[in-house]
Amino acid sequence: MSTRRSAGFTMVEMVVAITITAIIGGMVAVFISRPIEGYVASVRRADLTDAADGALRRIARDVRTALPNSLRHEAGGSNQCFEFLPTVGGGRYRMAQTDLGAGDILNFAAADVSFDVLAGTNLPNFAAATHHAVIYNLGILGADAYNAANLNRAAIRNTATAANIVLTAGNQFPFESPGRRFHVIPDFSVIYSCAGGELRRSVRAITAAQLVGCPLPGVGDLLVSNVSACSFSYTPGVSARNGLLGMTLQLTLAGESVQIYQEVQVDNVP
Repeated sequence: MSTRRSAGFTMVEMVVAITITAIIGGMVAVFISRPIEGYVASVRRADLTDAADGALRRIARDVRTALPNSLRHEAGGSNQCFEFLPTVGGGRYRMAQTDLGAGDILNFAAADVSFDVLAGTNLPNFAAATHHAVIYNLGILGADAYNAANLNRAAIRNTATAANIVLTAGNQFPFESPGRRFHVIPDFSVIYSCAGGELRRSVRAITAAQLVGCPLPGVGDLLVSNVSACSFSYTPGVSARNGLLGMTLQLTLAGESVQIYQEVQVDNVP
């Protein structure tokens, strides 16, 4: 009678196999963990870079619409925020009538309530919100659109059109524009500020006084979080020339940091 021999492995053999497998797995993990960690870190840095670059590009687009000579820092000189008056349109005002005596000119010798628009660009719907006409803003006493008493800013009536600007009251603009230009601004200024690890955009009513302290954390619309460093520097140059806004933004997340610096030319030709 033949006997069958059973095939298999002993407990000792199983333990040895498991041990060898664990050793091999540990060795493989040592070799692949660093590349994986490096990949995850590179993805994190790329995300931070995209976020920082997107935020600064958003600011740059906004600043390029700034009313000439309206960008200013906080009163204490903080480099954590800045303010400006955005424009929403503009054009050239009529200075002389046609040969037939037609046309609504803008009178600088006395208070005037309306004027014709020549070559208007992106003029808004005046019936939808309050807007102001600004002529020859220099950002100095007597020609500062932040201060309504200077008269170079006048509220526009909601019946105004893209062809004819009608003011809410007669206004004698103090200075003519060499290029016959006027700008239209909304009823607020724009503020960009860094606080509490965030970069935000907020607005406030137009006021002559500069900001006293930057807006508190959480005020306004969030552009980007994870902000570990932020600064804004502005060189105004001189009137009728470009100013220069320098922006530095650093984001940090899980030990990874990226820092981006960007400059924006600010059109100060009034």
